[in-house]
Amino acid sequence: MDSDFLKAFLPEIFFSVVIFSQLLFNTTFVNKLIFNYPIITKEVISQIFFTFICLIFLYNNQCITGYFQNFLFVCDTGSICLKIVFITVSSAVFLLIVRGSFLQEINFFEYFLLFLLSIFSLLLLINASDILSIYLIIEMQALCFYILASFKRNSSFSTEAGLKYFVAGSFISCIFLLGASLIYGSLGTLQLNSLSLLLSFDFSKDFDSIHLLVIFGVILITVTLLFKISAAPFHFWAPDVYEGSPLASTIIFSIIPKLSIFVFFIRWIFATSLIFLDINFLFLQIAVLSVFFGTFFAIKQKRVKRLIIYSSIAQVGFLIAPFFTLSIDGFAFIFFYLFIYLLTSTLVWGNLILFYDSFNVFKTFSQNCLASFFISNLAGLSKVNKLSALSFVFIFFSISGIPPLAGFLAKIFIFLNLLEFKQFLGSVLLMIFNIISVYYYIRIIKVVFFEVKMLSINNLEFQMTFNLYLQGIIIFLLVSLLFALIFVFFYPTLFYLFSQYCILGLENF
Repeated sequence: MDSDFLKAFLPEIFFSVVIFSQLLFNTTFVNKLIFNYPIITKEVISQIFFTFICLIFLYNNQCITGYFQNFLFVCDTGSICLKIVFITVSSAVFLLIVRGSFLQEINFFEYFLLFLLSIFSLLLLINASDILSIYLIIEMQALCFYILASFKRNSSFSTEAGLKYFVAGSFISCIFLLGASLIYGSLGTLQLNSLSLLLSFDFSKDFDSIHLLVIFGVILITVTLLFKISAAPFHFWAPDVYEGSPLASTIIFSIIPKLSIFVFFIRWIFATSLIFLDINFLFLQIAVLSVFFGTFFAIKQKRVKRLIIYSSIAQVGFLIAPFFTLSIDGFAFIFFYLFIYLLTSTLVWGNLILFYDSFNVFKTFSQNCLASFFISNLAGLSKVNKLSALSFVFIFFSISGIPPLAGFLAKIFIFLNLLEFKQFLGSVLLMIFNIISVYYYIRIIKVVFFEVKMLSINNLEFQMTFNLYLQGIIIFLLVSLLFALIFVFFYPTLFYLFSQYCILGLENF
C-alpha cells in the first residue's frame, strides 16, 4: 500500500527535488569567478514561478487517496483541493514578496530558497496525521521563518525580531513536546486516528489520572497551535516580530502559514473532539480576547504595519470562534472566512507595496531595515491616484464587515453559527468589538481622502526600481482580487460549497 501511495506524494517529491537542484545549481553558478559572481535573483524568481505552475498542474491531476506509513501522512480529497488553493495563494503572494525584497535590497537567492522550504513544510502539514510528523514539520517551517525574520543582518530591528521569534518559538516547541509526551505516555500512540478511537471510550471513571493527563496534553498542543496563529493571549510575540522583520518576511508570516495551520487545527479538533466537549468554552473566550486585544491595540497605532498586524489578530479571533460549536457547519464557515481573509490580506499588502514603490518611502532602506511608515503618509493618495484610493475603501470596508462586500458575509456566518448554539453573549461581544474596529479602518479612509499634509503633488517622487512588466502583473492581480471580493458577496454559493467540500473531505481520514 505504501509504495503505491507514494504516487500521491509525487508533487511533494518533485518539489523537494526542485529545491535541492536549485540549491546546488545556484550556489555553484553564483560562486563562479568566470561569470564575475553574478546576482541571479531574477533567474531564481522565474524558476520558482515555473515550479508553482507545475505544482498546480500536478495537484489538479492527483486522484490517489489513502494513508502512508501507518497514518504518518494522509491524503484525502479535501487536502488535495486545499493544496491547490495554498499554491495559488502562495503564487500571488510571491509577486508581492519579490517586489518587497527588491525595495529592501534583498538580492540573495537564499532568501527565496528559504521561502520554498517553508512552503514545502506547510504543504506537508496539510497531510500530517501524526503528532511526531507534525512536530518535525512545524519545526522545519519555524526554522525557515527565524532566518527570514533576521535576514537583514545589518539591521538591529531585523536581528531583534529574529531573536525574539527564536526564543518564543523554542519555548512553545517545548510546550508542544510536553503535551505530546503526556499523550503518548497515557495512551501509547501519537496518531490522530488512533487518538480519536481511544478517546471515544469513557475511561474517566476507572482511570481518572490518565484522563487528566490526556486533557492536559491536548490543551498544551492546542496552546501551541494558538501561538502559531497569533491568537490572544498568545500573541505577545507577533507585533514586535512582524514589525521588525523585512517587509517581504512580514507578508510571508501574515498570509502564508494560516491555511495550513488551520487545516491541521481542524484535524486536531476532529481527533480530540470528545475532550473538548466539556471545555469548548475556552475557544470562545480566546476568540473574544483576540478580537478585544486586536481591536483596542490597533486603535492607538500610528504605523500602518503594526495596525495591520493587530487587525490580523482580531481576524484570527473570528476564525477561532466556530471551534466552540464543534460542528461541520462551523468548520466550513472557518474555511469560508479563511478564504476571504487570504483574499483581503493579499489586497492590503499588495496596495501598500505599490504605494511604497510609487512614492519612494523606502529611500532610507540602504541604511535601515525598516522605515517608519505612518498612516499619515497615506494622506493625499486620493488626489494622486483615485482608483488606488478607492481600492482602499473596498478592502478595509470588507475587513470591517460592511456590506456589500465578502467580509460582511463571512462574519455574518460566524455570528449565525454561534447563535445557533445559543451563544448570545459571545456573539454580542464579538459584534460590539467589530463595530469598534470600524473606527480605525475609517480613520485610514479619512486620511486617504480628506488629509493632505504629507504628500503634495509637487513633491511626489515617482520611481520604478524594478520593471514595468512585474508592476503591471501586480496591478492586474490586485484588480482581479478586488473584483473577486465584490463577486463573492453576490454569489457566495461557490465559495461556501467549496468550503463544505473541503471540510467533508478532511473528515473522511
